[in-house]
Amino acid sequence: MSNESGLEGVVITSAGSKLLGALYRAAGAGPHPTALVLHGIPGLEKNTDIAYALRDAGWNALVFHYRGCWGSEGDYTLAGIPDDVRAAVDAILAGGFAVDANRIGAIGHGLGGWAALVAASRDPRIRTIVTLGGIANLRTTSLKDQEAANYARFLRNITGKGIQSQWRALEWTYNPVDVVDLLHSCPLLIVHGTADTVAPASQATELKGRAGDAAQLILMEGADHIFSRHRRQLVDTVVPWLKERL
Repeated sequence: MSNESGLEGVVITSAGSKLLGALYRAAGAGPHPTALVLHGIPGLEKNTDIAYALRDAGWNALVFHYRGCWGSEGDYTLAGIPDDVRAAVDAILAGGFAVDANRIGAIGHGLGGWAALVAASRDPRIRTIVTLGGIANLRTTSLKDQEAANYARFLRNITGKGIQSQWRALEWTYNPVDVVDLLHSCPLLIVHGTADTVAPASQATELKGRAGDAAQLILMEGADHIFSRHRRQLVDTVVPWLKERL
């Protein structure tokens, strides 16, 4: 393994399917703190600017794709995403990478925020969490017909109606606000734009209310769901926060 920073392809196996990813590898022998950067649905915004900034700060960052999207094998299912996150943790710890097993974090955008919270509630190896425009309560947000149909174009073997049906099926089982007490005292940073029309800012305030003192809430005035005009502010918020806590 090179001691220079770099970018390395990673293949993760989850439920017999190969998931494709890229590890933004920090310089030096390590071991290094490592963040899983989890995209939303369908995952057009992959937050690679955060991955690069983390690498420059001495972290590894893994960006990968769940089953059934962006070239990864298998069918896309919402319930399978937290399992894919767990498989990604397994892969970075077993793959010969310079990863510090005691300093693993998850950064989730949109539905990736949902995935980070659900996965961390089951897996104590995830020591800190950041949500960016995250979905915190499936019962109080939903996907409109056209929105779901548009997402389905990028996903394998699922329709818009199928996405909506799976979403409703998870409302009482895989719901962040219901499992936040299981986060093993993980520090939690909640970043949300006040102009987010995909996941309203009420998702963030509800999550903060449930998480209490374990969470810090930052509302970015005027930011949309993908922080289109606030990317520098987003990077400058997330990276120092993670460095202070892991």
